[in-house]
Amino acid sequence: MVTFLPFRGYTPPLGSDITQRVAPPYDVISEQEKQRLQSLPGNITRITLGVKDGNYHAAREELDDWIENGMLVQSSKDCFYLYRQTFVFEGKERTRTGIMGRLLTEPYEQGNILPHEETFSKVKEDRLNLLEAVETHLESIFGIYEDMDRAIASALQLHAKEMFSFKDANGVTHSFLEVKDEKTVASIVSMLKQKKMLIADGHHRYETSMRYSQEHPNDEMKRYVLATLVASDDAGLIVEPTHRMISSPGITADQLLSYAAKDFGLWEMESLDQLKRALAGSKRVALGLATADGRLFVAEYLGKPDQNPLWKVDAFVCEKVLLQQTLKDLLDANATIEYDHDANSVLEKMRSGKYTFAVILSPPDLGLIWTVAKAGKKMPKKSTFFYPKIWSGFVVYRMT
Repeated sequence: MVTFLPFRGYTPPLGSDITQRVAPPYDVISEQEKQRLQSLPGNITRITLGVKDGNYHAAREELDDWIENGMLVQSSKDCFYLYRQTFVFEGKERTRTGIMGRLLTEPYEQGNILPHEETFSKVKEDRLNLLEAVETHLESIFGIYEDMDRAIASALQLHAKEMFSFKDANGVTHSFLEVKDEKTVASIVSMLKQKKMLIADGHHRYETSMRYSQEHPNDEMKRYVLATLVASDDAGLIVEPTHRMISSPGITADQLLSYAAKDFGLWEMESLDQLKRALAGSKRVALGLATADGRLFVAEYLGKPDQNPLWKVDAFVCEKVLLQQTLKDLLDANATIEYDHDANSVLEKMRSGKYTFAVILSPPDLGLIWTVAKAGKKMPKKSTFFYPKIWSGFVVYRMT
């Protein structure tokens, strides 16, 4: 059972230039883009990334000023919001629709909220400090629930009223709508009570919110986190892999391949397209390898793992077997890993000579992600990349 409720959100006033107010998630913004966004009065990054010299209260002061001066206005009644993103993927236009509301936080052990990836503790500490200062959820987590009710989908088409719409620099059209119809709102609450929710993106924010709620046990408003929930059968739900680029100086491509052959069958490929087809057609868990000298290989894992569903996850085999076992004695103790979800970008970066090799992974299967999560397991960090990212700045959930 998931408790997912409407709320009186604070949004920019209707008629605002929404492009001046919104931004991608805080953790994917480059320093150059941060400077550009923060130069815009009222841009959400002035709060999400507005901490100066450890002074989180400066972000709170700016948020308070926006509300006082009408740069953010509160809804007249509790409502849900619809967030639609229309984009082109593999030559086909798609639209992903999420329902945005406030989600009751609860421990994973209760089995209603399911994580699927490990997280970085340092990131969570920073977000907790900001949350304590602003007492407002500024960015939404991204969750997935199993199957949309068709009647509710029809009601949303009828009763959702558009507030803002724009196209970003990557060609994604963002449309933000308000749902105030009481019958539709009640039906959404009822539907989600019958569901479990898989955290697709925002594990850090959820776990931070969970900790925050536990530190404020007597404040009902602080038990919730801003969330955007997408149905698992949504036609626009895209999951991409996150590839690995490893730097460990002094290792030759031949040494790498010699070590890899201990646990993997290796087949050289002529192109990235051929490699992707081979990975998709493999009957074993397989990884793509790109060496510093420009060669590409499919590496099929030859082991016979147990029934743990993680053994079907290529990112897990990459971390657990290839990096921690097969190449353990070859890699430098200070070897570094960087991540990229675009395989073409990975190969371009390999030409710089900075990296020793790269691991190309396959698009994760959503059904397998659910299986792993329901089994109480977690994939390695950076196993998935849900495209496109959910932007912030359309609405905030204030808890005071």
